[in-house]
Amino acid sequence: MAASAPRKTTTARKTTPRKRPTKAPADLGLVLDDDAARAETDKMLADREPLFTIGGTTYTIPKQVPPSWSVKAFTIAVTKGESAAIEYAAEKLLTPEAWEALQECETVTPAAWKTIFKALMDRILPESGFGPKA
Repeated sequence: MAASAPRKTTTARKTTPRKRPTKAPADLGLVLDDDAARAETDKMLADREPLFTIGGTTYTIPKQVPPSWSVKAFTIAVTKGESAAIEYAAEKLLTPEAWEALQECETVTPAAWKTIFKALMDRILPESGFGPKA
């Protein structure tokens, strides 16, 4: 067997990693459920005002609601009726404690009920015409 020539030692060639072409981010339009939107909605719902007081406890509703609540309340009013829309509004706008207190309070007058439900509907469906007539 013939002797082979000694191998040349070569220094390792330094290679820089190949840059892959970067793709432009896809145009997503408005991103409606990102952290910033969530924070804005949480802040909106935390800004509340008094609606009624029962047993020394004042219950509040948000000063503004997310537009999605309004769209859903309107859809419910059109498809299922005003009563179903009022129920949806009460469940969304009032805390469970406020809703229970209101249902359990035996001294709520018909005029007070009308005022409370009108406030709920005016908040969730501003200028819609739905809700009790004052």
